[in-house]
Amino acid sequence: MSLGKEYQKHEYLINLHGTSAKAKNDKCHVDERRCASMLKLTASGTLVMGIWSLLKTFMSVFGEMGDDLRTGEMPYFIAVLGVAIVFTVMFVITISFRFIVWKGARREAEGGEKRNGYIVCAVLLMVFGVYTGGAFIREVISGEADGYDITNFILDITSFIILLQLLICTFRLRKVRKDIADIRGEL
Repeated sequence: MSLGKEYQKHEYLINLHGTSAKAKNDKCHVDERRCASMLKLTASGTLVMGIWSLLKTFMSVFGEMGDDLRTGEMPYFIAVLGVAIVFTVMFVITISFRFIVWKGARREAEGGEKRNGYIVCAVLLMVFGVYTGGAFIREVISGEADGYDITNFILDITSFIILLQLLICTFRLRKVRKDIADIRGEL
């Protein structure tokens, strides 16, 4: 007695009925669908990490502003104005770059539009991730790191891995699509 369903050979035939569309289940087409799906997923992950980065910046700036207001070092109006300026600049930089990556990667995954702008933005975000990782290591060595810094480091590493996977999927997808085009050219 087996635990699963016993399948008969040829029970689920593809294209059982007459059709003019061929089933695209060869290795290249399966790899293309897999890479395109993964590219869409990592693009969405990049955008979500951007939203988290924005919230992290917002909380960090308000936390520092609260410390300054409690000690009386800074007038309230200047503190709020400073927060608004920092938040606006970080919003434009963080969300814009990540939106460009999201939009470009989704377009390439869905329609095959090869654009390199989103790849450049992803690399710049990865370089910034390496910088923040180095800053965290410096804080750990100097003994200034706390729980907040560790949490940020974990999320920065996660963002870096998502961006790295996005780049890997982009280049794999391009290679697979080139292979498919070469196969079509031979026919």
